[in-house]
Amino acid sequence: MISFGEAIGQHDVKSRLIRSFSEGKLAHALLFHGPEGNGALSLALAFCRYIACASRTASDACGHCHTCRKFASIQFADLHFTFPFFNKQDNKSTVCNDYAREWRDFLLKEGLYGEVENWRRLLDADKKQLHVSVYEAGSIMKNLSLKAYEGGYKFQIIWRAEYLRRDTANKLLKIVEEPPDNTLFIFITDSVENVLPTILSRVQTLHVPAIADKDLAEALEAAGIESARAEGIAHYCAGNWNLALQLAGSSDPHAFLAQQFQLWMRQCFKRSASELVRWCDGISALHREEQINFLDYALEQVRQNAVINYAGGSLARMNALEQSFSEKFAPFINHLNIEDLYSEINRARSDIGRQAYSKLVFFDLSLKVYRLLCRKEPA
Repeated sequence: MISFGEAIGQHDVKSRLIRSFSEGKLAHALLFHGPEGNGALSLALAFCRYIACASRTASDACGHCHTCRKFASIQFADLHFTFPFFNKQDNKSTVCNDYAREWRDFLLKEGLYGEVENWRRLLDADKKQLHVSVYEAGSIMKNLSLKAYEGGYKFQIIWRAEYLRRDTANKLLKIVEEPPDNTLFIFITDSVENVLPTILSRVQTLHVPAIADKDLAEALEAAGIESARAEGIAHYCAGNWNLALQLAGSSDPHAFLAQQFQLWMRQCFKRSASELVRWCDGISALHREEQINFLDYALEQVRQNAVINYAGGSLARMNALEQSFSEKFAPFINHLNIEDLYSEINRARSDIGRQAYSKLVFFDLSLKVYRLLCRKEPA
């Protein structure tokens, strides 16, 4: 999915991008931000293809010229990618070009809606820390200093910009602020609050929202999913195409998270120190990205249970496993504790991201969650 026509939904974003280019108001550095599975990478590639295509129409690239064919196979010479990686065999000078084959496989096989965990699994990174090193900044500067091979624009897409290390970002500041002629930077993130302020101050931000349920359902139907099931999946996935594809394949990528969340809530209610320690040992055995994913899932479950409690189950985005648990759990999420639950879980998420000792973080959080869930209206 590399053309605007193939990218799912996001009609307003597409129109805005095309208008900015056609009116000569295109910024030299853009940052696409929004939730996972929204297709920001797909839109970035479609936009680059649109700019590079010499036979573009008013709404899309032509789709058949040599430039479009090169984009379709991810082989356009002036299209450069930066993405999080880990150093090869303790080689500190590893750069993204060292993973060019794996990255191309990721785009062509996983699709343009893949997430960091999909990329990590392809790399078999296990518990290794993903990052974008300062050596990659040098590689970017070298690539963009060269004359455009195709004779037009040069494009630098930086996927998951929140993984840029501070020294990496600092080395890029000048070229981002004053790039060579006909050079476009596109940064992509689903965590704009974690992108370094020095980068944010030099880019024009563009919010890419979750894909509309209607557009998601239509895309699922076009992929052969029966209409009623497609609508159900779209409602549950909240605009995440990557998740929708996994569910359409009859797998439930949230099953493990749901089981862990429900076990965690039960252990918090029981307040058994030994069982909570055992649960904390298990969750801490995961790598930090998975721990953060779990806390993100916990935040979403708190929100959805509040929706059930105050607006009814029909508006909640849950699967059968989650709905069954929430029938009894939802009343415990209310105006007395929801803000504090959000605050404490977010604080734990931040601590895990800063390499805090995860067993202690989760145990402390569990005790706080217990006290918050026990809050009641005064008699």
